[in-house]
Amino acid sequence: MCAELDDLKRKAADVSREVGKIRRSKGVSFCEDAELNGEKCKPVNAVIRHLFVGHEGKPCPAGAGPIVSRDRLRW
Repeated sequence: MCAELDDLKRKAADVSREVGKIRRSKGVSFCEDAELNGEKCKPVNAVIRHLFVGHEGKPCPAGAGPIVSRDRLRW
C-alpha cells in the first residue's frame, strides 16, 4: 500500500467530517457553504490526482484497479 495515498485519504476523510460538523452546528450562508465545499474538494482532488499521476507521472499502484477499462469505452 502507498503511504502517501493513505495519508491523503485520511486527510480527505478528516476534512469531510469537519465540514459536516460545521454545517450541522450552525446555519451557514451560501458564501460560507461554497467556501466549505471548496475546502472539502481540495483533499479529494489531491487523492484523485495522486491516483492518476502520483508516482513520477504514472498511476499509483495502490489504486483499486484500472481507472478506465478499454472494454467499457463506446465510440
